[in-house]
Amino acid sequence: MSHEESKHDILGNHDDSHNHNNSNMHATFGKVEQVSSVPVKQRLWNVVFPPEDMGVNAHFAQEAAALYGAGYASDGDRLSASQLRQCFVDRTSIRIPAGSRFSSEGYFNGFPAAYWSAWTQVHSVTLTMHVSGEVRVRIWHSNSRARVTRVYSDEHNSGSLAVPVDISSLGAGGWLWFEVEAVQHAVVMSDAAWLSDSRPLQPASSVSLAITTMNKPEWCMRQFRLIARYADLSIIDRIVVVDQGTQHVEDCPGFAELEGSLSGKLHIIHQANIGGSGGFSRGMYEVLQQHTSGYALLLDDDTVIEPESISRAVAFARQCSEPTIVGGNMLFLTEPTRLCSLAETYNAKGVFWQAADGTPEFPDLAEKPFIKQQWLHRRADADYNAWWLCMIPSRVIETIGLAYPFFIKNDDVEYGVRAQEAGFRTVTVPGICLWHQSWFDKNDILDWQAYFHIRNKIIMGLLHSPYPCGGNLFRQMLKASLSATVKMRYSAVQLHIMAVEDILQGPEHVGKILSTRIADIRAMLSHEPDAQTKPIDQLPKLVRERNTRQTRALRTHALLNLFHQLTPPRLNNRRIVDGYIEPTKIYGPINDRVHVGRLQVTSIPPERYTSLPVLTDRRSDHWKAMSAMDSALTVDVEHQRGTLLLRHPLIAAAKLSRVIAAYFRLACQWNTYRRRYRAAFAEMTSPDWWQRKFHM
Repeated sequence: MSHEESKHDILGNHDDSHNHNNSNMHATFGKVEQVSSVPVKQRLWNVVFPPEDMGVNAHFAQEAAALYGAGYASDGDRLSASQLRQCFVDRTSIRIPAGSRFSSEGYFNGFPAAYWSAWTQVHSVTLTMHVSGEVRVRIWHSNSRARVTRVYSDEHNSGSLAVPVDISSLGAGGWLWFEVEAVQHAVVMSDAAWLSDSRPLQPASSVSLAITTMNKPEWCMRQFRLIARYADLSIIDRIVVVDQGTQHVEDCPGFAELEGSLSGKLHIIHQANIGGSGGFSRGMYEVLQQHTSGYALLLDDDTVIEPESISRAVAFARQCSEPTIVGGNMLFLTEPTRLCSLAETYNAKGVFWQAADGTPEFPDLAEKPFIKQQWLHRRADADYNAWWLCMIPSRVIETIGLAYPFFIKNDDVEYGVRAQEAGFRTVTVPGICLWHQSWFDKNDILDWQAYFHIRNKIIMGLLHSPYPCGGNLFRQMLKASLSATVKMRYSAVQLHIMAVEDILQGPEHVGKILSTRIADIRAMLSHEPDAQTKPIDQLPKLVRERNTRQTRALRTHALLNLFHQLTPPRLNNRRIVDGYIEPTKIYGPINDRVHVGRLQVTSIPPERYTSLPVLTDRRSDHWKAMSAMDSALTVDVEHQRGTLLLRHPLIAAAKLSRVIAAYFRLACQWNTYRRRYRAAFAEMTSPDWWQRKFHM
């Protein structure tokens, strides 16, 4: 076949002559023999291709294909994600043109052998597949340094094959993947999977899904469709949807039909809004009450799950020697190949979470070839897994209870740390994943959620920190309050004050205000100028110009800029702003003809601010840049609204004084409050305590 013919086939001319051969095959290293039967094996990891209707849009569906493997044309060129996607025949089949090859190398269809070798009893696996013509099959494995070794290579002709591979030496790191090359004619490869002879150590084999939702019925409907069509419903006992909003999923068109396609497994529960911790606690509570599921799989509502993740999570958990929390990764909906983090850990001295050592934050998995991303091949160990996708064994829930009533923020971190203290491990397994709305371009530490960030981190320190005064906790809290002040977000500082004052009233008060504090926060913010938005056409359009030297000074003269906070602001700061602020960038006009001390301005519509030069794109430098500003704009171009931020030295001094005093008071009584919160902890995470909250 010519190169042009091969390329044409890659772009979608499917061969319909896909004939299955029912003969079974038994494999040894280097040789495959025909046998009459194959021992029953446990299916660990199906190789699947993306559902056609999974994508939120065409861009998502096309880009996500890069996670499912790699294709190579007959001339050796790597196929683009869109070309590879056109080779997919259905959920389990791919057509490979003559001379071309498909490789399962990649995040989703690679087999993360290190995690299976380290945390389960599985020490060898068997690759099985069916091919419709003459192929050459190769199997590769990597190690923790991303060095590649070929462990198998042979030719096969139309039928099923099975090749065993030892993974016992890959505990520190390494993946398995295979290549199928069409030798003479186009072939179809189907039903590829990694199997094991190991009998599960955990008897539980079924799972209940627990989804918490708040006014996102259309997201829930998409999730239901994916699960109904592509998930293995035989391992799903129930799908419990805890609806805490006013827009109900039952009111969506087509709900009744979709409910029927889930075979009576869908159960919707309505309750008052008691936050994510209350919604997920209700889901866990329902699993305990039913006594039918071995696992509760917690899912966020605003996500798109890869349905095969459910089967993979259950298979992994069943092979663990002890009950294990199995977590999945989050990728971004707007950038389908960008990973939030490979695994996350808890820093006890600073009371914060972070990406596991040696792993990047927000990496793009399609930016480099799979084997070039060395960090991906080292096993990354987690202390907890976020509750966007987290499967918790029922035995763990019975032993350590439900979530702490944080409302939102830190509930998943606290639960993972608590489980770890009780002897239960959390393993985040690559290839178990979903897509979630990104917060990469958001900054929720400065909006209404600032209250929960501060309050819940301090409570985490009281509950779990072994260090006096929580180690570095108060330094982190003071830094957060100073940063918010410099950024002219005085409403965030007020929320910090509210948070500490609520903690000082004791754990019983925290439980009492579970369902009411969010309303108090909104009421307070309604009176704070920096929390108000206006239509874009009502915002200032004059922006102060700087030269390059002044721009560098914003980042380098941070201490000098702080003295600027004590000076009166420009009288015209409501009409002329210093820049446009985004969560990740600060923009402003630069004119090298501007002289120091001479104010020059330019008129720019706010919707064009993102085309201005970037003053700084490092979040850690934002407080430095903003400390020299008298006013700034935040603009939401999508919704055509924005906020004018103004510097007020007297307000800043007053609020900082109050929050520092509150921190000081709590630090002085740290041991007293630590005893109080720990004494009330078991009661406030018990099913009985939560049951009263569910029925308020």
